[in-house]
Amino acid sequence: MFNFFDEIVSDFGLEVDFVNSFNLINMSNRLVYVEGQKGIVLISDDAISFRVKKGIVTICGQNLRIKRITNTTLTLVGNIKKIESV
Repeated sequence: MFNFFDEIVSDFGLEVDFVNSFNLINMSNRLVYVEGQKGIVLISDDAISFRVKKGIVTICGQNLRIKRITNTTLTLVGNIKKIESV
């Protein structure tokens, strides 16, 4: 079965730990898909923060809303302006 992140690790010779903390795809600054989220820290119309293995990721923008969430994944939509990881 094809796995996008496994292909990237293989193609670029990255260490597996490099992508094991969390994986994030930003599609045209309108949709963000995250693997490896460990819980919501903050949620508002203009910011959503969530825990990952080695820190916190904050997504800022306008009209942000969670479209789908599971134990480890998160999909949000809106007008995405900035993504920060600390």
